[in-house]
Amino acid sequence: MSGRRCIAALDAGTTAVKVCLFSETADLLAVSVQEYALDARGDRVEADPDRYWQAICQGMARVLAQVPNARVEAVGLTTQGETLVPVDAAGQPLRPFLVWLDGRAGAQAEALRARLDETDFYHTTGLPGIEGALPLAKLRWLAEEEPDLFARTHKVLLLEDYLLFRLTGQMVTEPSLQTSTGWFRLDTDGYWAEGLAAAEIPADKLPELRECGSLAGPLLGEAARQLGLKAGTPVFTGAMDQTAAALAAGSGNGVVTETTGTALVAAAVTQTLRFPAGHPVTLYRHAVKGQFVYLPIGNTAGMALRWFRDQFCPDLPAGGAGYAALDRMAAAVPPGCEGLVFLPYLSGCVDPDSCPQARAVFFGATLAHTRAHFARAVLESTAFALADFLEMLAALGCPCRELRSLGGGAASGLWQQIKADACGRTLTVPACREATAQGAAILAGRGCGMMAPDFLPAAPPAARYVPDPSVAGAYARAREQAHQLYTAVRPLY
Repeated sequence: MSGRRCIAALDAGTTAVKVCLFSETADLLAVSVQEYALDARGDRVEADPDRYWQAICQGMARVLAQVPNARVEAVGLTTQGETLVPVDAAGQPLRPFLVWLDGRAGAQAEALRARLDETDFYHTTGLPGIEGALPLAKLRWLAEEEPDLFARTHKVLLLEDYLLFRLTGQMVTEPSLQTSTGWFRLDTDGYWAEGLAAAEIPADKLPELRECGSLAGPLLGEAARQLGLKAGTPVFTGAMDQTAAALAAGSGNGVVTETTGTALVAAAVTQTLRFPAGHPVTLYRHAVKGQFVYLPIGNTAGMALRWFRDQFCPDLPAGGAGYAALDRMAAAVPPGCEGLVFLPYLSGCVDPDSCPQARAVFFGATLAHTRAHFARAVLESTAFALADFLEMLAALGCPCRELRSLGGGAASGLWQQIKADACGRTLTVPACREATAQGAAILAGRGCGMMAPDFLPAAPPAARYVPDPSVAGAYARAREQAHQLYTAVRPLY
């Protein structure tokens, strides 16, 4: 059969779906990005299930048009963690998705904290706390607040699981994704019976666990028709987005990756389960069996910039053009924003302090500050958080020898330079900026035999950002001001 052999990777993020085609050597051949809006009301954040599927169908049509001789031989997936939906026996969603940012289950989380020792919870699941955004608490909320719906629930699917079902008709999942739920235990690589019992959730409502990169099933005829692919194409389980990106970018052995997407996440791979005293750090099961990933998390990074663009810059276009315009504005402002500081806690704080009630703050504004100062303050807030995360990882025995930058934020040279300057470290951007989708493609490529079992891409970095020592002092003062500001307002939360 003629055509270019390739792998399709589906990356369903919080605010956009990316569909990518990769070559046999994991080179990016085509990418299409479909943005979509979330339905947010207070602490409730939902999404229509069909939005994800329609975005995938639209994206697939566009990448196939970019590579007209593509012969897709496997499909891989990666998605955000925690986002879930209850489905009936036919796999039909019974309500909109509860997105990972949704924190409605605060009362249920409080009840779970009374039943489960939080230290035992952390040592079992790797998750730092039981809060209203935790899927375990959200399932309890569904059982209490929507009992008739919950009684009709056949399975509770995370986003990757739902897409696997749409593709193959199989209700299956994988460990790296399930780590985000509160009902998965790291030491046994399986569901946690005690946690489910505490939430009074039957274990049979969860899908079958399969290893990352294992066959989920052949592509169904109707799905193939909608996607423009061949029926029977093998579809493989993937990995949660941060672990997929860490796999593709080679995190481990002194290499730390940072992803500036909707959230800011630093990732350091380890082979040992080590639980720090004091403030716990999120620890996930890696896409590779026997490995784990420390993941300090900031809930809103790219999301904070999008919020600023959408709410305060209605004159700017959507997508990359709007972000490029923000960069041009912010580049004219000196480091430290002339005293303006932003705390980026639009959806609570996870690290370096666990405070889900935290909220964002702009501080230090004067009549001399402009919209450009506020834009740059948003960019600098991410850099200061990243510096905090690197210090946390070093204390856990994962010092950063090399920092690799991923996610949509890596497309901004200004943002990258700010991070390099604020952290005092050289940042490199891998040749493939779609590392999350690339990780899913690698798992599928290994699974179908197109790639060797230990295959990793080997390409020189696309860009390198070296810290400028002349601005180190300005950033150190601004970062310290941000720390002092957070300490001052913390009691108000």
